[in-house]
Amino acid sequence: MHILRTIILGIVLSLQVGSAMAEPKPEILIEKVDTKLAANIRHHLTIAKEPCSRPLFLLERFRRRIDKEVDSAARALGYYHARIKRLELRQKDKCWQLKLAIDEGPRVRITSVNVRLKGQAATDPVFETLLQNLALKPGDPLDHSGYEKIKFQLKNLALRRGYFDAGFRVHELKVDVESNQAQIHLVFDSGRRYHFGPVRIQQDILDPQFVQRYVNLEPDEPFTSQDLTSLYRRFADSGLFRHIKIDTHPEEAESEVPITVSLTAKKRHRYALGVGFDTNTGPRATFNYKNRYVTRSGHQFNMELRYTPVEPRATATYSIPLWDPLKESLRFNTGYRRQDVDSFLSDQATLNIVFTHLRKEWTETLSLNLNYEESQVAKEKVVQSLIIAPVVGWTQKTAEVQNGLIHHGHKFDFKLRGGLSLLGNGAHFLKMQMFGRYVFSLPWKARLHHRWEIGAVATPRFGKLTASNRFFAGGDNSIRGYKYLSQGPVDDNGKVIGGRYLGVVSLEYEQTVYGNWGLALFVDGGNAYNHLKNLWRDRKFGGGVGLRWLSPVGLVRLDFAVPMNHEFEEFRIHFAIGPVL
Repeated sequence: MHILRTIILGIVLSLQVGSAMAEPKPEILIEKVDTKLAANIRHHLTIAKEPCSRPLFLLERFRRRIDKEVDSAARALGYYHARIKRLELRQKDKCWQLKLAIDEGPRVRITSVNVRLKGQAATDPVFETLLQNLALKPGDPLDHSGYEKIKFQLKNLALRRGYFDAGFRVHELKVDVESNQAQIHLVFDSGRRYHFGPVRIQQDILDPQFVQRYVNLEPDEPFTSQDLTSLYRRFADSGLFRHIKIDTHPEEAESEVPITVSLTAKKRHRYALGVGFDTNTGPRATFNYKNRYVTRSGHQFNMELRYTPVEPRATATYSIPLWDPLKESLRFNTGYRRQDVDSFLSDQATLNIVFTHLRKEWTETLSLNLNYEESQVAKEKVVQSLIIAPVVGWTQKTAEVQNGLIHHGHKFDFKLRGGLSLLGNGAHFLKMQMFGRYVFSLPWKARLHHRWEIGAVATPRFGKLTASNRFFAGGDNSIRGYKYLSQGPVDDNGKVIGGRYLGVVSLEYEQTVYGNWGLALFVDGGNAYNHLKNLWRDRKFGGGVGLRWLSPVGLVRLDFAVPMNHEFEEFRIHFAIGPVL
């Protein structure tokens, strides 16, 4: 019975909506005038708000008002001689119709724009730039909204740059109706420019001296709203605060503006459970725990347990923010990872210390790793090795996002790792890896993706090198069409043993076809190698088509790929969620 009532209610609502959509609307026709003028007249006409049910004899009272409203709408755009030649108000079908024939007449033009600055803004280069790009210039047709825009831009810029006493000494728009000429004369007195005063922070969970490190405003620095926005972002990017409120108090200022930052902390403990699927490693389940406030100096602890059939792992991280909490940190990591793929079996336990900081537009990472690994590749003997490895790396990433999609950007990553075997039967090595990914916007809602990865490892005893320090290819982010880490040099029995070198490239064309849906064509190529002379002979190619969906949780990528260099051995599906960079 409940279902029947729901169906009937849905039908009734549908009929009501359809009836509303079919209801006629008043029609206002304005003949042979500028499109912008016609739109402005319609906007000014109060008769436009009258319903179709209103009788014509009641609408006749709008005739005198229409004449005044048309004149007001026309003058706003510089038509000071516009007049109504013909006005027809009649009944048409089930609604009324208004027809207007208007003679625009000549349009007033601007002959001079004189804007003078007084006060400290007179020497401010930002104001100089504004004056060079005003909304109206000599020779332009008069538009009152453009005149008001100039006044708003001056006042708004003054507030954003700390000229809180600013105002107009003169603001004149003179119109000579007979000659159809207009002159703009403005004198804007900015007064003095205020500076940032002391920053007061209200919070009760962290050490005040630590929280003060997020403040990037210097006392006596000239006030700008852009700097306030930057301060807000720094607190937001910390991930520590649930609510951030920044108040300025210019009314308390003589020359310096006091700033008050009110912070409400997030919960100390965070627990998260998750499930997912990855075509490289299969289904996965994760548990994450984070303590945001181990100490009042911003130390944090994070632990993650992740299970997948191919690559289960557990990690724990203790983070210490340094001088600038957003740019410099020291982390102590420990973890365990098992990799069980077709090419090898590896068990790793790691302990490392990592220093990260920003160097201009690059993130620089320096770390010292202690790694124990036991691995077996193909039918080779098991290699056990305790390795101490210094690592240095640089990463750069840029992205221009429009409507949830990256339209232009890149990511570059370089890592150099040296390994010294302390115990076991492992080998010393020096390993280099470079990765690049680029996104280019194309016409007709299309994007071009380019990805490449190269690597090399130098070692005197390759056969004693652990599996994690060899190169393998294949998988979602390598060569699609092949299983995860399944490609590389082979032994005498045809078993993949990994290589000294890696070279992979990818090219993908993505086209939006409808709403948030798109299609992709791609080709990937490359392999892992033991000899550079085999680059062409041993290369693998994979290609196919993909489906793209910009979902509420991110970009969903579903790829259908096949190997291309031989017969189609098998068909593979690759699935991923998240940004491409």
